[in-house]
Amino acid sequence: MKSIGVAVAAGMLLLASSAVAQDTDQIVFGLYYRCNQGQETRADEIVQEVLGPIAQKHVDAGRLTGWLWLAHSQGGSWRRAFATVGTDLAEMMDVRAQFVAEITSEHADAAAELGSICPSHDDYIWTSVATSSPDPDAIGGATLSTYHACDRSREGRANEIFREVLAPLYQKHMDMGHLSSWGFYAHRSGGRFR
Repeated sequence: MKSIGVAVAAGMLLLASSAVAQDTDQIVFGLYYRCNQGQETRADEIVQEVLGPIAQKHVDAGRLTGWLWLAHSQGGSWRRAFATVGTDLAEMMDVRAQFVAEITSEHADAAAELGSICPSHDDYIWTSVATSSPDPDAIGGATLSTYHACDRSREGRANEIFREVLAPLYQKHMDMGHLSSWGFYAHRSGGRFR
């Protein structure tokens, strides 16, 4: 995936990944930032100049399948989201460690500045349940996300309902050109959203 600068996001994150009948799960590492609204443009520049090229280096090496930086339009307290996408959890954990080491050693000033603009964040790891296109570049100019706090004992049924009822409706609208992509992801680790 080529770097996508800032996209307008109503929620924060809806990524394209693999087909509905998936052979390989897509894994999304998302960092959801709370930022000073008056300095968000500078955060966007830091990502474009520093974080993006580091992430893209790992995409180009085949260690990630993509990355995104999204801007918040409306909704909760998250103002920006940085996400990396891949298919191998161990590989992604290794990339994350290398990413952190590189930014803190070679770009410490940029990391500190980004941390002062966006001083807190929530980390989530998501795995795909059902998604559209296998093309990570298929994300449109805006995304709309809904985050669900679920009854864990009934999440399997929620997945079935999405696959059987909602996925065909989203795919119909994608086929008609109303959507670029759609996805339903399950919580692997992170906060309360499932």
